[in-house]
Amino acid sequence: MTQVAVSGTAAPTAAPASTSTPSTPSTPSTPATQRPRWFRHRRVQAAAAVAAGLVVLQLVLSGTDTFPASRDIGLAEPVNDVKSWVQRNRDTNVILANVLRPIGDAVLWLYDTVLDVLVDLPWFWLPLAVFLVIVRSGRWGTALAAAASLVYLEIAGLHVRGMETMALMLICLVVCVLIGAPLGVWAGLNPRVERLLRPVLDGLQSLPVSIFLIAAVMFFGIRQTPAAIATIAFAVPPMVRITAAGIRDVPPASVEAGTIFGSSRWQLLWKVQAPQAVPSFVTAVNQTIMLCLSMAVIGGLVGAGGLGGELIQTLRLRSPGRGFLIGLAIFAIAFAFDRLCRSLLESGRPPSGGRAPARWSPTRVASRVYWGGAAALLAVGYVVGRAVDDGVVPWVFDNDIASPIDDAITWVRDEWGGALQSFSDFVVADVVIRLRDLLGTTIAWPVLILAVAALGWFLRGWAFALFCLIGVYGIGALGMWEPGLTTLSQILVSVVVGTAIALPIGVAIGRRPRAKAVVEPILDAMQTLPSLIYAIPFVMLFSLGFVPAMLATMFYAMPAGVRLAALAVQAVPEETLEAATTFGATPRQRMWGVQLPLALRGLALAANQVIMLSISMAIVAGMVGENGLGYQSVAALTKPDVGLGLEAGLSLLVMAIVLDRLTEGVAIALDPARSRSGAPH
Repeated sequence: MTQVAVSGTAAPTAAPASTSTPSTPSTPSTPATQRPRWFRHRRVQAAAAVAAGLVVLQLVLSGTDTFPASRDIGLAEPVNDVKSWVQRNRDTNVILANVLRPIGDAVLWLYDTVLDVLVDLPWFWLPLAVFLVIVRSGRWGTALAAAASLVYLEIAGLHVRGMETMALMLICLVVCVLIGAPLGVWAGLNPRVERLLRPVLDGLQSLPVSIFLIAAVMFFGIRQTPAAIATIAFAVPPMVRITAAGIRDVPPASVEAGTIFGSSRWQLLWKVQAPQAVPSFVTAVNQTIMLCLSMAVIGGLVGAGGLGGELIQTLRLRSPGRGFLIGLAIFAIAFAFDRLCRSLLESGRPPSGGRAPARWSPTRVASRVYWGGAAALLAVGYVVGRAVDDGVVPWVFDNDIASPIDDAITWVRDEWGGALQSFSDFVVADVVIRLRDLLGTTIAWPVLILAVAALGWFLRGWAFALFCLIGVYGIGALGMWEPGLTTLSQILVSVVVGTAIALPIGVAIGRRPRAKAVVEPILDAMQTLPSLIYAIPFVMLFSLGFVPAMLATMFYAMPAGVRLAALAVQAVPEETLEAATTFGATPRQRMWGVQLPLALRGLALAANQVIMLSISMAIVAGMVGENGLGYQSVAALTKPDVGLGLEAGLSLLVMAIVLDRLTEGVAIALDPARSRSGAPH
């Protein structure tokens, strides 16, 4: 009978009688066998050696001043020289006078034309038109909500400002669709085109918003034209990517069936692929609308006007009530146009199977009658509306809502002013400034650069380590070392606090579907409101400075972290949880021993998104007193100083890429599949 070892002890066996071996004294284990398993990997050993070297280097360079100003390459000066040359030769240079200037004039003429049409409409005409279009699809509730959202613009006293934002958004949306949809279809059909477009799209989506605006201001001046050009460049990439993904995701069986029946390439596109890609196209349009409206606030910095300019003025006046009204107005425009575009795209979808209705079928006749009646109703409404009070809304209640909100925040500030000031002093003096001093003076700047490069090597390899080395040094060479450390300190504090709040909430609602149903509408609203809305009440409570910037950044970035954390927990396979339950695990043991370990990569990606959204708030943070890269960008846009804006924008770009890739590397290292394979990270 074979003897089986139990609990790790070997089964006893009899030694052969004819064989004898001399007894040898037991020798102590070698140091290598006493090391932890994770320390035996060469990469970990090398990382430990690098860390020791950095400690020695820090001891040698202790007391070294901050990044020397003598290493500043002075990029701003030649860039501003180019801007001056553009201004001097705007009317004589062939490209500037015959290409760029006509483009700018065309955008401005188109904006003025659309704005004149929208402002001239009676107050109820646009809500009625949106209602008639959406209700045709049978969605009465959606139609009423979309119409009510546009009525809100009127009764909130934001008719003209709302129409300015709407006119600019309509132009940008149409241009984005006209450019992005064909490119997306082409990339979806042709892998070579997709490979050529990918680096361009990656670059456009990586650049900070300020760089788009700075470049547009240099060539087109101020007002609506640079805002429109920057918005289009900012919003086109998602349109291209999502459209291409929709075309590629069409089932090959459908394409093969169309080919078998003799369809040409155009017939396959319009009769097979396009109808099945409509959901992706709807998503692309939705994302484009959101990105266009997210630029409304930043566009106000270059004189674009509209609700963005009004919101910036509200920040200066420190009126959170008025800011709340304007934020709801931007949300109302986004909601109405999103639902309108969805209805138009879905109702215009070609039939994916079967024959189209005959020309004089009851369905088509009813459709023609409906649209004819709707057009007649709108025509009569326009005439009547212009005749009655010149189409102006008779009710406006802006101050009725704004004043109570302002009074409530003023009461909180007056009653709790001492506690708020103590909290602000603690955050600024004991957290942000100490962290900035640690990074800027305690740690020598060569050590900090080499430490980031070493971390990049450990998590992502040599190529990324080289990028970290050059990129972080480049921030100092651009003259942005001190502002960069200020922004980094503020972002780190916001991310740590925001992640500490977002991840537990996400895990909790991920395990409780009912709680998720309650929290999701709140997250939707938080992710739709303009970023500057979060800063206004905190500015009124704490005045300008680090604290309102940190709190606004934290609240803006938290919803994405909550959503992704919930998705990470829900992605844990149900059979794994059932197996844990079968073996007697309690709910607490299932969460700590199964769900959270398997969801670690998803939770790390949630933290990654919190970091990236915090970086995207840099300009808003600069508007409310954070004296870092965001403040430099805002100052560059308002002067305007193109060279300063480019230096600050490039520094933000490097910081975003480094933090993004490092946190992605942490997520990869926490992947359970890599852990089981024995990889060191």
